Amino acid sequence: MKAIILYIMMILCVLSCTEAIEKPKDLISEDKMSEIIADFAVNEQSYTIGGNIDSENATRFILKKYNIKGELFTESYKYYMTKPETIKDIFDKAQDIIQSKDPKAEEYISKKLKESGNVPAQAR
Repeated sequence: MKAIILYIMMILCVLSCTEAIEKPKDLISEDKMSEIIADFAVNEQSYTIGGNIDSENATRFILKKYNIKGELFTESYKYYMTKPETIKDIFDKAQDIIQSKDPKAEEYISKKLKESGNVPAQAR
């Protein structure tokens, strides 16, 4: 009886080793995902500063710019979030994109990183 329970436990362990979220059929590439996230970050900053920007329309505009449906973005984002190293790389690339567009952003980001210490990439 103990052997049967052990075998069942082993089978369950093997079956549970699959990915937490299946890879989406049309997964957005890491580079494109970085560009989209950079645009979302700039949009969010504009919303914070401007206050009267319609964030829903801005989000639609960004997704339309990249010819991406919201559902695909969400599925791809969820998938990448289950891959810590990959999502860190994506956020780091997004940060580089923002810094290349605005040299003053590098100073601001460095200041915020010093203030907050070791903050995960997705929270930057």
